[in-house]
Amino acid sequence: MGKKASHDKRISSKGLRGALARHRAQDSINQKLTKNAQIEKQTQLNKTKSMKSMKSSKRVKQTTQEKSRGYLPFDEDDTVLLIGEGDFTFAKSLIVQNFVPAENLIATSYDSRDELIAKYPEVDKTLDELVEADVKVIHNVDATNLVKTLNLTLTSKQRRAGKTRVDLFSKHGVKLNYIMFNFPHTGKGIKDQDRNIRDHQELILEYFKNCDKVFDLVNEAQLINDDFAGYKSGANINNKSDIEKNSNFGKIILTVFEGEPYNSWGIKILAKSQGYKVMKSGRFDWSMFPEYHHKRTNSTRDTTKPAAERDARLYVFEKSTTTHNNDTKGNKKRNDSDDSDDDDS
Repeated sequence: MGKKASHDKRISSKGLRGALARHRAQDSINQKLTKNAQIEKQTQLNKTKSMKSMKSSKRVKQTTQEKSRGYLPFDEDDTVLLIGEGDFTFAKSLIVQNFVPAENLIATSYDSRDELIAKYPEVDKTLDELVEADVKVIHNVDATNLVKTLNLTLTSKQRRAGKTRVDLFSKHGVKLNYIMFNFPHTGKGIKDQDRNIRDHQELILEYFKNCDKVFDLVNEAQLINDDFAGYKSGANINNKSDIEKNSNFGKIILTVFEGEPYNSWGIKILAKSQGYKVMKSGRFDWSMFPEYHHKRTNSTRDTTKPAAERDARLYVFEKSTTTHNNDTKGNKKRNDSDDSDDDDS
């Protein structure tokens, strides 16, 4: 206490001694303030670095998770048409996992409902669940004759009633964004590998041709009746390029197993012959679709090797701005490896 009193006395004293004491005291205070300010600044810097590090770590974690998962191109507002559903468990998985809104999904099968039930005893329950969820389910749909089997051909009576192909295809009258065919197979079981490959090439080629027709019909009708897009009902579209400029073409998806004989199908070349190119491809991750049970085309049994143990790839094809018919003299034609193919792991 005595020392403090002595110190206070020196500060309050007059003359040089008092001034010096006050100066020293102020210096001490200033040093403490400066030190405290530096500590506070460093604390804020550390906090900022920590937050940036956490965000960076989170981004890295998200990127890693995205890369570890397979590829699925759908956005939440996309409309998707599934071709060749077997027991409809893939369609169910899309809905359960919230990859596609139920009302935006059209799921089709090559077989009739009765034929499906004969093949897959549990399918009737799955079908009822899909319909109840507001999925549009259509049977007897042939990938090589989509316009007819999807009932996209209007009768004269329907035309007079003002019906459009959109009305027949989807009650929502929205643009069709994707047509997807998982693991296309003819089901013929041809033993000769060369014939088997040619048979599947014909299937896939017709699939591309028919998808092109469906996009042209459905999305053209949607544009004509879409006030927002600037096309009033009954408006005239002068030529095909007007439609193309308004993006009536959606994207085509094929999922195939890797290895032979699938590599020999040459799906990129087949797509290119119809004016499509690979926009992106990625690994088909079975774990993303836990409800999906890949079956043989012509029986209830699983494939010889469990699907989850087989590598598969999902390809998204988009309409090319130039087709193989537009190659000019003197331009070097690209080969299959030149196609755009932005891969995901």
